[in-house]
This record gives sequence, C-alpha cells and structure tokens, in this order.
Amino acid sequence: MEKTLTTDEKKRQLILFDKNIYKGLIIMALPLMLNNFIKTIHDIIDMFFVGRIPGYGIEAINSIQLTFPVFFTFISLGIGLSAAGTAIISQMVGAGKQDKAKQYAGNLIIIAIVLGAILNIFAFFLGPVIMKMMGATGFVLAESSAYIRIRSFELIFVFLFFAFTAIRQASGDTVTAVFYGIITVIVNIGLSPTLIQVFDMGVAGAAYATLAANILIVPFFARQLFHNKTGITITFEDLHIRWTQTLELIKTAIPASLGQSITAIGFILINTIIYTYGDQVLAAFTVGNRLNSMILHPVMAIGGVVAAYIGQNIGNNNTKRARETFRKAMILSIGISVFFAITFMFLRRPLVSIFLKDDPEAVNAAAEYMIYVLSSIPLMAIFQTFIGTFNGNGKTGFTFLISITRLWVLRIPLVLFFTYIHPIGASGIWIAMTISNLVIVIPGILLYRRLTFTPVIPTFKGREPLEKVV
Repeated sequence: MEKTLTTDEKKRQLILFDKNIYKGLIIMALPLMLNNFIKTIHDIIDMFFVGRIPGYGIEAINSIQLTFPVFFTFISLGIGLSAAGTAIISQMVGAGKQDKAKQYAGNLIIIAIVLGAILNIFAFFLGPVIMKMMGATGFVLAESSAYIRIRSFELIFVFLFFAFTAIRQASGDTVTAVFYGIITVIVNIGLSPTLIQVFDMGVAGAAYATLAANILIVPFFARQLFHNKTGITITFEDLHIRWTQTLELIKTAIPASLGQSITAIGFILINTIIYTYGDQVLAAFTVGNRLNSMILHPVMAIGGVVAAYIGQNIGNNNTKRARETFRKAMILSIGISVFFAITFMFLRRPLVSIFLKDDPEAVNAAAEYMIYVLSSIPLMAIFQTFIGTFNGNGKTGFTFLISITRLWVLRIPLVLFFTYIHPIGASGIWIAMTISNLVIVIPGILLYRRLTFTPVIPTFKGREPLEKVV
C-alpha cells in the first residue's frame, strides 16, 4: 500500500526525486512570478498616478526613481541575508537536519530585526543628503527626501519578511510568502491613488501607502513562523543568538550583501549621470525599466527557485541532479525571456505613451531605451540563473564577483566613456548596459566551472542521499 505523503514530503519529492525538473521549477516559480508581476503592476500604477500630479508629472516620476537605488542600497543587506538563509537552511532540509534548520531560522530572524533597525536610522538621516548629492533640487529634492524618510520606517518589517521568505523557500514553499506579497501589493494599489490624488499627498502618499501595506502583514506571517503546520517553524527557544550559526549566516551573507549594496551604489552613480541628460531621459529610463521588469521578473523568479532547488539537492548529496537543475533552469529562463522580449519589442511605443503621452521627447527616449534593454533580456536570464546557482551552492562570493564585475568593471567605465570621453548622448548609456550584460556571460561560465556542488556546512559531506519516500 502506497504511503500518503504529507505536504512537506511532497515538496521534498518534487525537489529531490521527481524526474521532470522543468515541472518542478515551473510549479515553484509560478507563485514568485505572480508575486513579481503584481508588484510590477503596483509600481506601474504608482508611476501612472504620480505622473499626473498637475504641473509636475515628469518631476514626480523622477523623485521616486532617484530614491530607488538609494533605498535598494539599504535593503541589499537584507537581500544578501535572505540568500544566505536560503542556501544554508535548504541544505539542512535536504540533509534531513530539521533541528539545525530551525536554529538557523531563529538566528536569521534576530539578525534581520537588528539590521533593519540600524538601517532605519541611517536611511532617515542620510537619505536627503544623498538626494542632494545626486543633483536633486527644488521639487525633486523635497519630494524624494520625504519619500525615502517615510519608507525608512518599513526596513525592519521588510527585513523580517525577507527572513520569512528565505525560511519558507528553503523548505520548498514558494506560495506562502507570495500570498502575503500579493496582499501587500493589493493594499498598496488601493491606498496609493487614494493618498496621492484624493488626499492630495503627492509623492509622499505613495510612500505612506507602501509603509502601511508592509506593516499590515507582519502579525500574520509572524504567527506562521511559530505555528505553521508545514515547513520550517520556530519556537521562542530558537530565537536566541547561537554564535556558530550566526557567524555562519553572516559569513555567507557578507559577499551577497556587499555585492548587492555596491551594485546599488553603482546604480546611484548611473542615475546621477542619467539625470544630467534632463528630466525626459530619466523619466524614459524609469518607465522603460518598469515595463521591462514585467519580463525580467519571471526569470528572476526562476533564479530564486534554483537556489532552493540546488541547495536541497546539494544537502542530499545529489550532485548530478543539482547540475541538471542548473542546465534546465538556464534553458527555461532563456526561452521565456526570448518570447516576451520579442512580444514587447512591437508594443514598446504604445506602452510608454500611456505614461509619457504629454512629452514626445520622453516617449522617443523610452522607446529607444527599450530596444537596447529588450535585446539584452535573454542575457539577463543567463545572469540570473548563474546568481541562483551560486547562491544555492552557498558560493555568495561568486555572486559578489559577478555582480561587481558586471557593474563596476564593465558598465560604469563604459557609461563614463560614452558620456565624457566619446559622448554620443543618452544612447551611450543604453549601449554600455547592453555590452555589460553580454560580456558578463564569460565570467559567469568561468565561475560556474569552479563549482563543486558540495554543502556549505561540512558536517554532513559524504553522507548517502536520502531515500525516496514511497
């Protein structure tokens, strides 16, 4: 008689034993794709309404765009911590070490709270200073400063959610965190136009809407951390610092966090350079990125799933399946990105006109930018698959190297070259971005060849793979 599997066992069967890896990747990635898609819709709705602030539409869009890389610099540490949590906890789950997984999860929560509180203070006081350094003046300076200060108070809650997401994904659950993400976005979508236009709060209204939505879900996912029937749950006993686990998490998180934060600083520099070309070019960059993210988010979802998928198989000492997962994830990501890039290429001008219809110069700049970025979307699919694979192996140092190389070794020098040494206008920035996305494939391949697909924690190396449950 065949055994009735629990939900957790079904997830483990899918990740560790199911012959159809494509099916497993798609099943796990679909919730993340949906979540990312809805988040993009929210960003687009925000952009739509702030772009209709009377007399300041373009400036309002730019106010939010300038804050993005700055705010991302702060949350990048949480993203790196989440990557470390997913890598280590998933390998523990794959090795069948549930108690250790719970201890790492508890430490992850504590680190997230402390880090979020510290960065809240930094973002509140340094945000306006950075906006001014980026060249913002007048309306843009006032609105961007207010926006980043308001959103600084969500950092603790965002970091907590990153930790929760890492814990759930490490055990193969990509649905629960997405469910809360969707609720957040729906609340945000409802509040944003109300606060922006009905209450005439402008750009600050968009910030308050995001803050409120992120706070709303905290009690619900916090309860699941302790009382969920499936996956990794923790007790209050797990919520204290165990220095071995804490240092292992920090050691694994540092390269990924540094890579993310240094990348974000690079984007601050690029945004500052783009701003020198005028409001229309920065607005074109903003609108183009929002639309292109609708294609990029699916491949990012696959990259995120790959980390947990490979992590569990490494924990189970199934190197062959981990490597096969990488190959099939690469094929899947490239196929999806090519299809959507071709589709959007024909629709790019009507789409950007929805947001920039009153400014033909901005429409032309956005349509041109999208030609370059859509052409390099398949290259981004390759990049994201490498990132997920490196993180799943716990090799966040490789993630750091490939991220820094793409931006600081390739893109920024090319942007500076086409801006100051051989100026060709805003097109030079788009060309620099495309070249960097192409060339980075080579370091990605070289780093991949150095992967051994062995556990981060050496205590269970050489153990025989777990048996399939029947």
